[in-house]
Amino acid sequence: MNFAAPTRPPGSRRRWGLLLAALLIAAPVGARYEGPKSDHFDGKVFRNLVPTPHKSVWTLIRWRLTREVEGEWTYRDNPEFNGVREERVHGRRMVVTFVNHSTVLVQTGGINLLTDPIWSKRCSPVSFIGPDRHHPPGIAFEDLPPIDAVVVSHNHYDHLDLPTLERLHRDHKPVIMVGLGNGQLLRDRGIDTVEEMDWWDRRELAPGVAVHMVPAQHWSARTRFDTNRTLWGGYVMVAPGGPLFFAGDTGGGPHFRMIRERFGPMRFSLLPVGAFLPRWFMKDNHLSPADALEVHRELESRESMAIHFGTFELGDDGQFHAVKLLRKLRAEQGMPAKEFWVPRVGIPKEVRAY
Repeated sequence: MNFAAPTRPPGSRRRWGLLLAALLIAAPVGARYEGPKSDHFDGKVFRNLVPTPHKSVWTLIRWRLTREVEGEWTYRDNPEFNGVREERVHGRRMVVTFVNHSTVLVQTGGINLLTDPIWSKRCSPVSFIGPDRHHPPGIAFEDLPPIDAVVVSHNHYDHLDLPTLERLHRDHKPVIMVGLGNGQLLRDRGIDTVEEMDWWDRRELAPGVAVHMVPAQHWSARTRFDTNRTLWGGYVMVAPGGPLFFAGDTGGGPHFRMIRERFGPMRFSLLPVGAFLPRWFMKDNHLSPADALEVHRELESRESMAIHFGTFELGDDGQFHAVKLLRKLRAEQGMPAKEFWVPRVGIPKEVRAY
């Protein structure tokens, strides 16, 4: 499939913002959770551990009309990979492959797991408008190994992609873990292997391999009318060689300390770095490269990998602005490149065990 798309001038980005805002205003009621109150659910909406300001549609429109992108976005091919992908990775070994955006194939303990899978051309409620991809998926869908499990961090369109989840369900039948309230969205599309999770819930995948949902500092919405009606979060995968942390989308907050205290130092962390500008709009819910380096240290992660960059234009940072800044800050702080690295799309990489 040819995903190539031309570079868009600033005027077209502005038109996209207006059209998407109009679409959100006209959108129908979305999914919502109904259940008992908790420390992060008041009976109607979910909330962060640290309160964050509500961003209305009009705030979104103001940003889209005044934005200044720092760098170009152009379509690029992936680096060639001529090796052999392992169907399964056993024992303490862990192999990770960056597919795109926040989609990573994690192979360890005999389990193949995908994070926030998206193979669609656009991350959008419709197929004809919205953010389009700027490189192909790092693994063709048909070349995926058997997928046992999928974790979905929240319901934004660049993270919960229904067409991809339908394909995965049809071809692989994985267990799909989502936050509270998101299950019906999948079941309405015939996906019956979904499991809803609350923060700190646990799901065993195999002896010695389990997935825990953990807090994140973010928000949820698929329409104008369902803001924070479903739960968002990250995940910790406990495996024989040590725990892996997938942050999903998140800003800074006390949850990183809580995760470190509960699970110990991370063997490996998948940390978002892109869509961090403008800070006035993004800082509450998206880490910057500098933030990600701090989180890496707070988690005492042996290795971390940058995600959430270079695929979809979602912020005012350019296509590789975030990872260039990450490399610069990493060098200034004397951190070895192997400790917090920028992945190559589609190239498997082995993670060191403890």
